[in-house]
Amino acid sequence: MVAPLAPRASDLSRPSRTSWSAPAPRHTTDGVDAAAALTEENQQLREALQTRCVIEQAKGVLMAQRRCGPQEAFDVLVTLSQDTNVKLRDVARAFLDEFLATVPAQSRGGPAAPA
Repeated sequence: MVAPLAPRASDLSRPSRTSWSAPAPRHTTDGVDAAAALTEENQQLREALQTRCVIEQAKGVLMAQRRCGPQEAFDVLVTLSQDTNVKLRDVARAFLDEFLATVPAQSRGGPAAPA
């Protein structure tokens, strides 16, 4: 039978891995920097919401055109994004712009074109 190894004296003087502290957060506590960080985060969240709306609208158009479900419509957008190396939000925006350019204003709920 083998006895368990006892810790060496040199091991006891080194801090264990669990006693290491995590890196300090990158945000500062200074009021100006904190306000700037919150403003930037707010802007990023607004852009994310707007981007999500564009993607959802493009999915809706694809679902109507292809008579498919939301996942298949999303997969079409993702595949196009990856194949063209263009961000998904930009693919969705371009798709919607193209769609809106080909659909008469009256069918979109806008004012009828003058005769």
